[in-house]
Amino acid sequence: MLNKLIVLSLLILCLGTSANKTPIRLVQIEISDHSEVYSLNRLDMTIVDAGSNFVNALVNDQEIGIIERAGYRVRILIEDYQAYKNSIFERGFYRTYTQVYSVLDSFVTTYANICRLDTIGFSVQGRAIWAMRVTDNPQTEENEPEIRLAGNIHGDEHIGTEITLFFLRHILTNYASNPGVQSLINNNEIWIVPTINPDGKVANTRRNANNVDLNRDCGFMWDAWGGSPGPSSQIENQVMMQHLEENSISLEYNYHSAAQYVNYPWDYHMADPPDSQHIISLSEIYADSSNLIAINGYDWYQVTGSMQDYATGTSGALAWTIETLEPTGSSAIDQICYGNRAALLDICARAGWGITGVAKDSLTGDPLFARVEFRNPDRIDIYTDPALGDFHKMIQQGTYDVVITANGYTPKTVNNVTVPASGNISIGDVLLATDSSYLHAFRVMLCRYREHAEQGNETQTRFTLGAPDDQFFSLGQNGYIVLDMGANTPIQDCSGNDFTVYEGNDNTPEGYEVFVSDSWNGPWHSCGSANGTADFDLSTAGLAVARYVKIQDDGSATSGQYAGFDLDAIHFWYATGIEESATGIENSILHVSITPNPFHNKVAVKYTIHHVAGMEQKTLVKINVYDASGRLVCNLGERAHTPGCYTINWDTRDNEDRRIPPGIYFIKLDIEKSSLVSKLVLLR
Repeated sequence: MLNKLIVLSLLILCLGTSANKTPIRLVQIEISDHSEVYSLNRLDMTIVDAGSNFVNALVNDQEIGIIERAGYRVRILIEDYQAYKNSIFERGFYRTYTQVYSVLDSFVTTYANICRLDTIGFSVQGRAIWAMRVTDNPQTEENEPEIRLAGNIHGDEHIGTEITLFFLRHILTNYASNPGVQSLINNNEIWIVPTINPDGKVANTRRNANNVDLNRDCGFMWDAWGGSPGPSSQIENQVMMQHLEENSISLEYNYHSAAQYVNYPWDYHMADPPDSQHIISLSEIYADSSNLIAINGYDWYQVTGSMQDYATGTSGALAWTIETLEPTGSSAIDQICYGNRAALLDICARAGWGITGVAKDSLTGDPLFARVEFRNPDRIDIYTDPALGDFHKMIQQGTYDVVITANGYTPKTVNNVTVPASGNISIGDVLLATDSSYLHAFRVMLCRYREHAEQGNETQTRFTLGAPDDQFFSLGQNGYIVLDMGANTPIQDCSGNDFTVYEGNDNTPEGYEVFVSDSWNGPWHSCGSANGTADFDLSTAGLAVARYVKIQDDGSATSGQYAGFDLDAIHFWYATGIEESATGIENSILHVSITPNPFHNKVAVKYTIHHVAGMEQKTLVKINVYDASGRLVCNLGERAHTPGCYTINWDTRDNEDRRIPPGIYFIKLDIEKSSLVSKLVLLR
């Protein structure tokens, strides 16, 4: 086996970029041990199935030659895979892209009271990506668990479209008469995306119009497989990524065709996620209902950049990849759809089982976009819904400590939350008090996979979030991670250094470079490099504001199991000194009256300038509004006034003419060599 690996490595180096015009073939490669599948992955071929003594893969003749010269026996199963796929589709048993829209349009016309059809984005070639939202109040956001069912990420795997549409038809047509379906729709928000890859569906190709395998392109543990030029590089994946960020998805299924498995995370790594016992239990329930087999993704064969890993790794959703056969007759297709429908009805009814609650601002009562952690025992973090602040964690029976954190607020812990065997436990409204000192990395956006499984690295990306705690994520040699500081709390350039990068303690200081940007995919601006924990100044990158930070290992040092830089946390701060004036709302020069306060959409600031001996006949007054963290929100102008009474109205828009969120703000008036600061409370 060792000789095979050496030869294979040398042959891969010689592969180069030469064009190969031969058809793509489905082949079976004989292996002596399942572990060889992970070495064959280095060829970046498309593996579609694997067992103890075989690997099925899509390859061209040049790749077949490389595999055979490495000592493997190769048997061709399908001579021309594209022609084979075309022959299946041309029989007319699978819906075309146009027919999918006709079905969705018919449903939304007939059942407008319980569904809404959205175009959530467009493909490379401009085709719409549709999402059907099914719930009892489809035009209104409600405090409910959210479920997402998606198919056809591989454009030639049409059974995924059929399974999702079959389930959609069942719940819509049975809502009026079936109490179980009625309960499912009334108590959940169900998103159905029948075709993620419209261009691939139309062309009947696995990849999208840019020749990228979308299920190797997702940004979590991405590593340039499947022709992907960068993490989440393709517009179709960016659409799904944005949809995930806007909706707090609790449960997700992605439908494929290649084998007969309920594939659960992780795909990229041999270590199971913290929720693995519950995930395996749910996988077996689904498998029993659908005549499939539950399997760990990595145990089957390794994939980096998969959609299920992205959903679980960045948002905490419990996500699966369902693999079924793709038959050529209508009765067999219906049987597969029926089996998956039964499994979905069972599992989706459990979407609300676990722990639920709502994160709110303690002063205003407004919902917060917050991170929710589950400790003792440890489970995967999730996020509240950005609009309503509600969360729904699918979690197994037991007792947990729940920690809610949001930048600019003091974290709050709710101890000893006991989850029943069925149903849920609500911790109600969790009120967070403002705290401008709590500012840390809030969310993982993407990361590159580097030497994790091979070196037994079981550190997790979520260990980089929140305050320093001696838990860290090892980037791997030359690996990187991109972290979101939060939409409302970007890093601001202040006097001196603006943020600290903390290294975890694995007894080996390692080097890294820091980049910043106001967009998750760049362009990136360097803030410099360092070894170990260090401070950084945003002005070094030439930016005044940066929401995203990219930490990249410099490739110069490794530390065995914990290869690459070990990132514990990022902490930043606002050095503004914005506080309400100790003397209230007047001093010897100014008197201020704010009405109303608290306020909703408009506020009037009335100020009186008193004449003081030695003061010029006209004096300059500067008026600015800051948020609770001290960030400048709006410049209301500079005015030269004689002593007297004046009024300025503010419509709660910032300097970019955007409506600001509710919260605490401060209005500061500067005159002569003194200033006056007053607190404003904005309600919605």
